[in-house]
Amino acid sequence: MSNPVNRSNTNITKLIPWIGWVGFSLCIGLFCFTGCSTNTSMNEQANTYNKAKSTALKRAGNLTPDDTKQALDRFSTFLKGIGSTDFIKKETSNVYASEAYLNDTLKTLTNRQEIEDHFTKTAKTMTSYSLEIEDIAKSNQGHYIRWTMKFSAPKLAKGKEIITIGMSHVIFDEQGKVLIHQDFWDSTSGLFEHIPLLGGGINIVKKRL
Repeated sequence: MSNPVNRSNTNITKLIPWIGWVGFSLCIGLFCFTGCSTNTSMNEQANTYNKAKSTALKRAGNLTPDDTKQALDRFSTFLKGIGSTDFIKKETSNVYASEAYLNDTLKTLTNRQEIEDHFTKTAKTMTSYSLEIEDIAKSNQGHYIRWTMKFSAPKLAKGKEIITIGMSHVIFDEQGKVLIHQDFWDSTSGLFEHIPLLGGGINIVKKRL
């Protein structure tokens, strides 16, 4: 005759994985519900960007075509080289103004040293990196640089290469240095979907939308 206590323990053990997944799903659902209902973080990012853009436009330089081309070349070369920590430390001061604003959709940075530290930290997490500039468009509020990025990191997608597309909005000062750098890219498909467990939850939510 089986022991009721052991049978009960066995049933509880079988339930633990399901409890874990249910809890995880509830957390994802709560996150999406609160995010959709308040949009606090999204509004904060948009408001911060618009404020930084307004400030940058007041300080924007009236560059000649040659100076503009040089500034765009420096920025494009920098984007292509941020897989190297040595390159970042050498070139950040040549590309960004001292009080430059950068938002890569993940973090907001408000000065050149923060930007250098952020790129350096990111470069150390990657095992490969490349970026191609697809095209550049001018507007009365700066320039938009469209790019395709490829990278790999041990903690993402089991180290396999990830390909993502995006665009950067930049405004230059009188010295041709970046005053504002706002990235537009899908950080969900470019990053979060490749994080173990979290990626599975995001895919489930996407399929239900």
